[in-house]
Amino acid sequence: MTELISVRPLALEDTIPADRIGHRLAMGVQFADALSRLPVFAPLTCDLEAIGSRPCSRRCEIHNLGRQALRHAGRLAKLLARAVALGQSTAFSLRVYGRRNPAVDGYLTDNDPRLYVPRRLALTPVLGADGIPPASRDNIRNAWLWPGAAYPLPARATALRGRIRKGLSLDQAVDVPWARVVVTRPGSGAADFTTEAKLAWGHGDDRGEFLVLLGAEAVPGGVSLPASLSLRLWVFLPPPAVSFDPADPLASLPLEDGGTAPSNDALRGTAIPPGYVQQAAIDLTVKPGGSQSIAEATLLYG
Repeated sequence: MTELISVRPLALEDTIPADRIGHRLAMGVQFADALSRLPVFAPLTCDLEAIGSRPCSRRCEIHNLGRQALRHAGRLAKLLARAVALGQSTAFSLRVYGRRNPAVDGYLTDNDPRLYVPRRLALTPVLGADGIPPASRDNIRNAWLWPGAAYPLPARATALRGRIRKGLSLDQAVDVPWARVVVTRPGSGAADFTTEAKLAWGHGDDRGEFLVLLGAEAVPGGVSLPASLSLRLWVFLPPPAVSFDPADPLASLPLEDGGTAPSNDALRGTAIPPGYVQQAAIDLTVKPGGSQSIAEATLLYG
């Protein structure tokens, strides 16, 4: 005769704790290609430089799909708590950039693969009543990165390239880092940036170079592709008081305030940074299906 043995299911009291992990997200950023809207899979480096006015140097952790994350722990948590207690800014100042050789720490112009233009963002974390980031998705942000000079162009892409410089003449000109450009469709009246339809955006790099890709929005409706497009280019230069330090090129990048929103024009990089100076409009005739370089003299500012 077989004896039946009754086995009691395991319960919590039968287990022994082996370890305890308690990671809370302070800030997470998903960087996307501004043109495709897909996650950026190219290697990116994202550094925290400050919390409010307090320096806090920390490298973000890379997660799946290139997401960048900061844990609420250690010195970061202490500085955040201090800022909350004093009613001061809790914004995280972040720098994001590419490195051709990851063994070289920090940003160097010659080590930039130039696939995307670096950005500098101020992101304010959502905090609970206790001053601690909630265990939710409230602190996940979506930001766009714009094409750099070496961005791989699709076949038959319509693109504009240029180099923005400042000086009395080309032989005395110096590069203007971190400019912004916007392409619009001219209206029937005088040039007016506020009313004209925005077709494309571009970010200038630390060498003054920009690349703008024009999508279907730039091509008027119709069955056949037009022989040429009448477009208008608007250039926005950084404030005159901003100086460029070759030893720390990213220090002069505009700090764009993304606030607490998951996404907005500042995070997308389509908002002109505060203090930037609008220049006179440049009318262009562009042939679709190719890359066109704008004459250096056209982009020379006194």
